[in-house]
Amino acid sequence: MTADPGAERRVDDIQRDLAEARQRLADNIGSLINEVHPKAVMHRTIDDAKATAQETLDDVKGFAHEGFERIKGELKDENGWRTDRLIAVAGGVLGVLTFLGIVRGVRR
Repeated sequence: MTADPGAERRVDDIQRDLAEARQRLADNIGSLINEVHPKAVMHRTIDDAKATAQETLDDVKGFAHEGFERIKGELKDENGWRTDRLIAVAGGVLGVLTFLGIVRGVRR
């Protein structure tokens, strides 16, 4: 409360100012207790972890979708499936499987 420096403050004014200050202090202490209470900190930490996990999941889903669409674009165009590329991919997969079979057979 700003008062005229020359005016004397009445006891009622001082008591009212003290009561208001006491109430603000009590509110601030209550907020501080709620802010630093272990359960409140735990809940905030869990919420932050959930949000981070969801963001990461969304990023991975987006990355996978973009990769799938890119590969699909290589194998299929406006005219349909590109058999030349499908045959190349199938040949590569068959080659890898043959290689793995040979390696597995040699290890036995």
